[in-house]
Amino acid sequence: MIALPLFLLAGGALWLFWRSDIRAGVMIAALVCGYALATSPLAGAINGMGHGIGTAISNANDNSAASK
Repeated sequence: MIALPLFLLAGGALWLFWRSDIRAGVMIAALVCGYALATSPLAGAINGMGHGIGTAISNANDNSAASK
């Protein structure tokens, strides 16, 4: 369960480095933040939301349903 506090700390560091215009720090903090999200218990929920959004976009672009 260290992933969620790590995500919060990396997110705070990301904001701080962004405001300080430290590009290398932003890149490292973003990588740590992404790693923390990928290994967190929320990873399945985030993946599910992405899958649902992708399905909605795919269905919206499907013209065969509109022609019926």
